[in-house]
Amino acid sequence: MGQGHLVAHAASLEPEARDAFLAAAAAHPWGSLREALEHGATSGAPALRPPKCYTLGRQLNQNEEHNRVERMGQGLLAGGRVATLLLAGGQGTRLGYDGPKGMLEFGPDEGRTLYRIHAERIAASTERYGKPAPLYVLLSAATAATTRAAFDEHGEAWGLRPGQVRFLLQGTLPALDDAGRALIAAPGVLAEAPDGHGGAFQALADAGVLDELVEQGVDILTTFQVDNPLARPLDPVMLGWMVERRLQAIGKAVRKASPDEKVGVFARDLRGRTKVVEYSEVTADDDAADGADGADGAIESPLMLGSIAIHGFSVRFLQGLAREGDALRLHAARKKVTHLAPDGSRVVPEAPNATKLERFIFDLFPLAARAEVQEVKREWEFAPVKNATGIDSLMSSRVLVDAEVRRWHQTRDLPAPETAPALKPREMDGPR
Repeated sequence: MGQGHLVAHAASLEPEARDAFLAAAAAHPWGSLREALEHGATSGAPALRPPKCYTLGRQLNQNEEHNRVERMGQGLLAGGRVATLLLAGGQGTRLGYDGPKGMLEFGPDEGRTLYRIHAERIAASTERYGKPAPLYVLLSAATAATTRAAFDEHGEAWGLRPGQVRFLLQGTLPALDDAGRALIAAPGVLAEAPDGHGGAFQALADAGVLDELVEQGVDILTTFQVDNPLARPLDPVMLGWMVERRLQAIGKAVRKASPDEKVGVFARDLRGRTKVVEYSEVTADDDAADGADGADGAIESPLMLGSIAIHGFSVRFLQGLAREGDALRLHAARKKVTHLAPDGSRVVPEAPNATKLERFIFDLFPLAARAEVQEVKREWEFAPVKNATGIDSLMSSRVLVDAEVRRWHQTRDLPAPETAPALKPREMDGPR
């Protein structure tokens, strides 16, 4: 695989360090890494079509359908048939915060971190439906210790029940130089980086979580990212639509603020499979259709449904992929990576000098035979904290959250909708 230099480096180490180094190197999928480098970037995404979508207009105009779908989702939650996965492997470096992004204090009161906001929303679902949705938290080596300590100390105060939270560790992949050779960070240590939020799929499979969920009667696993304080991963409408349409996958989306907004968009390919397309892959021709929403639930307008990284997947669908050994494809990105030169000197690059490879969880969508999109209101469900200032910053997110909380207070005295009875596995097949 062109990694002979790792064997040469191992020969310079003491026996114990040598064995550990070679064992760590042998654990990586070198064939997949090499293939990803050889294929490079994708060559565009021709003949894209807008995806089938449960549009806002349809949700608001067809009340009978909407109420039925919502009650289905409520029944799933009341029956304990939904689990959720929080993707929390990222650091707050871009925000000027030294620590896991989930530990960032969002406010308005002291101690209200992003972790606490998400935990309290999941606890509210438990209180309403009477069943705690299992919460899995995907961590990286950089965020694991601090995050575990925070949940151990505050989890019950945030409303989570004992045993409701379980942690998973994200994998890593080696950084490669321009010749495709793995870089060495220190004697006996490969230069590695987290394998992306798509590594959650492998982490779930390796930990046996997917089999456990099936045994527990859990039909749907939702995923959401730590940087969106308005995320609603236990939305009964999204869950009910999965059952109504017998979907293997569903993703939430908002209409893009402008055609050139830099977000991934949902689309269908030539096979009719739903996928998320990076904004850089969308051509002018793709983005030039006209129109209104189709009667069959398809969006006939341009590719304007931007993904907000909230997904739902059939657990049996994920279990089947894991048993077949399917792996998500690798995406390459140029990065600056500090490493050791062949003579042992330390190299600190001033420009990108290496390729890091990662997997994206949305690449599960084209593997699903039945996948659709739910359109939601941006101001209700999407307030990401990504930048230190400006758009998608802590300040802009706080403004959106404040507006949403005010809306909640304005409607809190309205009668609560009737909650559907719990749906048990023997009463409904659920998504397949």
